[in-house]
Amino acid sequence: MSSSANGSALTRRSLLELSAAAAGLYLASCAASSTATSAPTRTIKGRLRHAGIGVGGMGGADLDHIASHPEVDVVALCDVDAERLKAAADKYPKARTYADWRELLETEKGQIDSVHVSTPDHMHAAIELAALRAGLHVYGQKPLTRTIEEARAVAAAARAAGAVTQMGIQNRSNTPYRQALELFRAGHIGAVHEVHVWTDRPAGWWPQGVERPQGSDPVPETLDWDKWLGVARERPFKADTYHPFKWRGWVDFGTGAQGDMACHLMDPATWFLELGHPTRIRSDGPPPNGETFPLWSTVHYEFPANQHTTRGPLLLTWYDGGRKAPRQLLDDLGLAEVTANACLFVGTKGALLADPYSGPSLLPAERFADVKPTPIEPIDHWHQWVDACLGKGQASAPFSYAAHLTEVALLGNIALQFQNETLEWDGERMRFPSRPEAERLLGSPQRTGWEIRGLA
Repeated sequence: MSSSANGSALTRRSLLELSAAAAGLYLASCAASSTATSAPTRTIKGRLRHAGIGVGGMGGADLDHIASHPEVDVVALCDVDAERLKAAADKYPKARTYADWRELLETEKGQIDSVHVSTPDHMHAAIELAALRAGLHVYGQKPLTRTIEEARAVAAAARAAGAVTQMGIQNRSNTPYRQALELFRAGHIGAVHEVHVWTDRPAGWWPQGVERPQGSDPVPETLDWDKWLGVARERPFKADTYHPFKWRGWVDFGTGAQGDMACHLMDPATWFLELGHPTRIRSDGPPPNGETFPLWSTVHYEFPANQHTTRGPLLLTWYDGGRKAPRQLLDDLGLAEVTANACLFVGTKGALLADPYSGPSLLPAERFADVKPTPIEPIDHWHQWVDACLGKGQASAPFSYAAHLTEVALLGNIALQFQNETLEWDGERMRFPSRPEAERLLGSPQRTGWEIRGLA
């Protein structure tokens, strides 16, 4: 079967036009609603016929969550790993199985309504675009895509398709972030002038800061290595190096700690503060070595001031590899200990710590001793998307928003390549005016035979 590569490529001008449309949709959605809800033009009548693309690991979790909705039928499954595919098929024996997502989309045409895409990052855009062009509703794992050009294209395709979309940032629907949003909206901390976001990844989660291993190993009979590589540059298989989960730190396949966790942890900042495009980005940390992302990074962003911020630019700093906000700031706020993953808003009246795994905190604690978060029930992020597909409600992390959030995270990865240099960013035009050579990092070439239509 032929790949989804057929068709003419978009010109740079065409991509910019699509980008502007996608960016405009994001900014309009922020202005209309602080939850940036989607506005699909078509929904499903009857039960949702769902197909899973990537059904092991997080893909298996996505599948189980979606399938637990009482109005979903799982009708097809796809994975390049036969063992993972069999495990999923044993749980959903009525589903037809595929090793090639292109074959699934072609064969199941007219028999499925939706897919989830839970593959390594480098394959997100190819599958999401093909599914959207096939008229399907899409649940996509974070980050939405591996590159910024891909994110813009996927957002534009979702808008053109009128599809119901959702990115897998389930913390957005859980209680802690929604309580934090309520505290923020109450005005307790005043206008915000800086935000600090940190994660303990990658340490102990996946390898980074390592070179490509020498030699090759036999490919397991249960793995289709060519299909696993997909759009990525060809390289030999090496056991316990890329598959099943260690791919995240490799530049060709993943997006490192920033792509993985910033989509969760920067979400409150872009969401609560309704942030548009940053204007400047700078990395103080070590650059990638050409194969993997560094063991740690610190990236500084500047965003234009708006109604939620003080007059100067909003300063946002990202830290990974176990680094956190400056110790003096934490001490001033009375934080002797802080959690491993959090988003800290610093305002004119106080600070707000949004932790996705525990309740929010207003700081200093003694100043806000009488303020307690309101009990809020969590929302099932997957069921919310299914309901939206069925015309009941809206998704809270549609691709119109998710593409922008992903883009902000991925800009940090570009900054890593230009250590200690401030990059000016023109988000509307997708340009680095003072560093045009950085624009080559906005996209990436695809392997012959796997070109993504519209991005080749």
